[in-house]
Amino acid sequence: MQSTLELSKELKIEAPHLVDLLEYWVALPRVKELPSRADIDPQAIPALLPYCELIDVHRGPLDFEYRLIGTLIDEISTQSYTGLKVSEIPTQNPPSLLFELYERVTQEKKPVRIILPYTGNQLGIKDVESLVLPLSREGDDVDMLLGGIALREPNEDYF
Repeated sequence: MQSTLELSKELKIEAPHLVDLLEYWVALPRVKELPSRADIDPQAIPALLPYCELIDVHRGPLDFEYRLIGTLIDEISTQSYTGLKVSEIPTQNPPSLLFELYERVTQEKKPVRIILPYTGNQLGIKDVESLVLPLSREGDDVDMLLGGIALREPNEDYF
């Protein structure tokens, strides 16, 4: 596996706390090729928790369910998403960018970083840097996603 530095540069991660989240994920034990949700220790990453979410992967048909939402994500969202499936949320159901992002991580079994438009009501947020990391109980099929976000203000343009 690549080093965290190489992977964060390849993914073009901008926010330092998302680099920290990637570093934590890379260091987790692996069952075959992927870490498991059982290996995540929230006490090891308390400063990252407000920016994180855990998402269950459902198959037949493919869908994603928000299991746990960090407090910052909850604050900037238009509603509480905990317990909802992505297909139930009008701004996220397929063929949305978010659904496609989760689908991509599930299929490719590797981290993906993307800038998404912000669709909430909070002023001063231009868009959201999102990092999504695959998790697997058995090490093969992705059955959960660990996501992290960073808010970007209108004057923040990184190239």
